[in-house]
Amino acid sequence: MTRGLIIAAAVLLAGTASAENVAELHENELKAIDANNDGFLSRDEFDAFSDYAFQEMDEDKNGSVGLQEAKPFLDIKQFQDADRDNDDFISRAEYDTQMNDDFLSADKNQNGQLD
Repeated sequence: MTRGLIIAAAVLLAGTASAENVAELHENELKAIDANNDGFLSRDEFDAFSDYAFQEMDEDKNGSVGLQEAKPFLDIKQFQDADRDNDDFISRAEYDTQMNDDFLSADKNQNGQLD
């Protein structure tokens, strides 16, 4: 996996995720996320990727992502949107909630996959 995948997570975390965003990912990055190579991102693939992205952003492995850890991947607005309790950290629960919201928003036809 590469830094590009983490940047892809930032696109999704931004709350602007859509099939177009996913389609615009670099082909190798999409292949790395699309574990079964069917051209779609299932919920399981998305969740596995989201887990990987959080672990990579959480450099100090304390279970949350501080602003300094997030800066290479998220702008301040994205960070603040995900930091729902405004404590200057994105907890794993906050991150998972945001990623869930992003997946549901991007799944326009509600078929459980991003296509």
